[in-house]
Amino acid sequence: MKLSSVLATPRSFRTTRWSLVRLAIAEEPVEAMQAMEALCEAYWYPLYAFIRRSGYKPEDAEDLTQGFFARMLDRDILMSADPSRGKLRSFLLTCLRRYMASEHERARALKRGGGLVTSLDAEWAEDRYRHEPRDNMSPDRLFQRRWALTVLEHALRLLEEEYASRGKENQFGTLRPFLGMSGEPGPTYEQAAASLGLTVNNVKTQIFRLRQRWRELLFEQVSLTLDEPSSDEIKAELAELMQCV
Repeated sequence: MKLSSVLATPRSFRTTRWSLVRLAIAEEPVEAMQAMEALCEAYWYPLYAFIRRSGYKPEDAEDLTQGFFARMLDRDILMSADPSRGKLRSFLLTCLRRYMASEHERARALKRGGGLVTSLDAEWAEDRYRHEPRDNMSPDRLFQRRWALTVLEHALRLLEEEYASRGKENQFGTLRPFLGMSGEPGPTYEQAAASLGLTVNNVKTQIFRLRQRWRELLFEQVSLTLDEPSSDEIKAELAELMQCV
């Protein structure tokens, strides 16, 4: 499955947490495979971006990313996972560094596409990487940024789904710029009101509700990436992710 299709079905992200790792190393083959797919789908581009920013060429980054997930498929990496040691994203990044070091030492070329639980859309990934900030952002910082944006994108898709389920696609499309995700100036309150046929006060109320629900979904999504977190831990993780965007 390619990431472009994953972004179209964001609810697969809802189980991306430490409990997913437990399922991936379980004895039940179907559940283990589904859990592994979800892990790969959610994390492969942030890890690919980390490898590219580390100085690897696109084809080498693709090989390393696929090889890393192949190792995960064998469950060698996940068997050592320990939620008490920290965040899942930090654990995976540490494991990737070790894998890259071992591959560098062996200088072993992997065949692309064989035996993986998810296929990398290399062309899509490289096009996306070309749009990453051209600055001195470290590989670690870029990984954190891409992971934070992954969380934001999935929460935004869930919010869009909720509005669509109530037949309010047009309202969501009009009010979405007020979330400030695009980085570009959006319509004024007056313009949004005219477009939706509402009063300015009503539009302001709708924007307030949109932002409130947006925060709730972000809180929920971040909580699912932690292992039995407290409210304070979720808030701290959310604050850390937002600093990376």
